[in-house]
Amino acid sequence: MPREELLQLFIRTAEEKCALDSRISPKELSPGNSLYAELGEGFVDTVYYDKSLIETVPVLLLCRNRDQGRCLGQLEDICRYFQRLKKYPYGKDFSWLDTSVAKAPSRIGRDEDGTYHYSCILNCRIHY
Repeated sequence: MPREELLQLFIRTAEEKCALDSRISPKELSPGNSLYAELGEGFVDTVYYDKSLIETVPVLLLCRNRDQGRCLGQLEDICRYFQRLKKYPYGKDFSWLDTSVAKAPSRIGRDEDGTYHYSCILNCRIHY
């Protein structure tokens, strides 16, 4: 359950601490101005004798917005916040150790109506 808890904690923290136009959905990227987050395939960095481990869990963020600057800006704000954080929120089932930007915010497409699509990936390191 640490991965599920990480996603919920990530979303809640980003919504509280970053300048976002909408809530972050873990279910789908809605039409119009919206944000979405999902976990990618993680990998184990270290396994200890007590069978605890450190895992890197990628978090993919997608943003849709009619304003290209806001689309990019919201993802940049999230990346900047988590990468510069010195003390990460506590999880019940894990310790959040660090976050780094694996893929900086960039444009991935545009709808026919002019709505921009941007994405980024943050690697979160957790211990459990």
